[in-house]
Order: sequence, then C-alpha cells, then structure tokens
Amino acid sequence: MKNHKRKAFIFLFLACFMIMASACGTGNDMGIRDDPAGNGVSDTLSYRMLLIEKSDGDKAAATEDFAYCKCEYPVFSGRAAAENINATLQSWIADSTEIAPGEGYSGRRSIGDLADNFLREYQRERALRESVAGYQFDLNGSVLLNRKGVLTVSISTQSYTGGAHGNYGTRYFVFDVRSGKRLSVGDLFISGFEDRLNRLIDSRYRQMKGLSETERLDGEKGQLFENVIRFTDNVALTPEGVTFFYNIYEIAAYVYGPAEITLSYSAVADILKPEFGSM
Repeated sequence: MKNHKRKAFIFLFLACFMIMASACGTGNDMGIRDDPAGNGVSDTLSYRMLLIEKSDGDKAAATEDFAYCKCEYPVFSGRAAAENINATLQSWIADSTEIAPGEGYSGRRSIGDLADNFLREYQRERALRESVAGYQFDLNGSVLLNRKGVLTVSISTQSYTGGAHGNYGTRYFVFDVRSGKRLSVGDLFISGFEDRLNRLIDSRYRQMKGLSETERLDGEKGQLFENVIRFTDNVALTPEGVTFFYNIYEIAAYVYGPAEITLSYSAVADILKPEFGSM
C-alpha cells in the first residue's frame, strides 16, 4: 500500500512540475508563444507569435532615459508559401519602421539585431547631448483574417526618438496563402473599380463625420487636407468587410489622428472579385 501511495505522489509531483515548467517564459530578451490557427484546414496557415524585447536602462525605475524596443508579430508555417509571407513581413519591419538602420549600417538585418542597433543609436545620441529622453519602439502584429485561402495581417507601431511627440501607424498586408503573394488593391477588385470605390469611400467617410453630400471634406467637420478622399493601398480583408486605413499626415493633420473606413462586403459586391466576397 505504501508503495502505491509513493508512486502516486511521485506521479502527481512530476505532473505538477511539467505544468509549471511549460508555463514559464523564456526570458525578457526573446520569447516564442505558440498561437496555432487553421485547425487542419488546407486553406489556412498555422502561426506562432514571436516576441523580441530589448532594453537599455532601468525599467523598474521608470526614468526618462529608459529606452526599449519591443516587437511581437506572427510567424507562419504549414505551407511552402509561409516562407515568402514571413520574408515580406520581416523585410517591411526592417526597412519601413523606426528600427530601420541608417545608410552606414552594415550589420545583420534580423529584427533582433536591428533592435540592438536602435538602442545603440540612442546611446550615441546620449553621448552627444546631456539630456535625451529614452527612445521607445513598440510593434504589435496580429492576424485579422485566416481562411478561404486569404490571410490578413495588421502591424501597428508606436515610437519615440525625440521631438515634440512620438509617431504611430498601422500597415495592412493581405496574402494569397497558396502562393505567398501579397495582394494589392488591384488584385482584390475587378477592372475599372476605381471610380466606384472612391465614391463608396467618400460616402462612408461623410457618414462617419456627419457630412452632407455638398459639405466640404476640408472644412471644420471634414478635417481633411483636401476636399477629396480616395482609396488607399493600405487595405485589409476582414470578417466585417474591406477596410482602408489612412495613417497620420496622409490625409489629415496629426491632431485628428488616423482614419479607418470599412465597407461591407455587400456594399462592394459589384466591384469585388467573387473569390473575395463574404470572407
């Protein structure tokens, strides 16, 4: 009887240890969190969230000179095309965000290496001036749609590298999961879609701002730089519809923030290619 109790105790102890071990992270510098998607369906991709986090200074002290770089984004698998998709996303992060290196940079261009370089640039700036606020960079990627052979990824960034205020923005990526190709606006709509799509966007924006058909878009209520709004290539297919995202300064002043316009699938049914309807 005692042997049975001892074996039972050992089994429970090992089980608890394994559960605790699996719950522990891999450290502050870099961690990987699994987030599978697709459930075995052939026209979706599995993915995990990759976290890269670097810092300079004492975060706990919350001093002004605390600098950090934190990137979390999806890494895909399950198809040969996943490699192309991952390369597209990581290249955009490396080339088009605040961690993109300057012309004199000759090091590796992995996200972790560029995060280190971002902090080195801050240290160089501190060496030149007495008082420099800590550089900050946050990147958050998410999967908005992953079904019917279509993948939509959103990458949002917030950064501060000096000046009166920081910068922020969002970029959408739509992929064909079978080929790994990034799809443009022209890939989603039928030929000759432009005028019809612009009218739909104009109408939806006026509805959002409470504008009549004749009120100016560049007035106090419309808030735009110009008396016109057109579709942008920053487009996403989501469960709700087709979304167009306008970052700060693109169509309006910083103080008004970004603009997000979503058109339902029924609204664009006459110009959207049939394979992308009702995602």
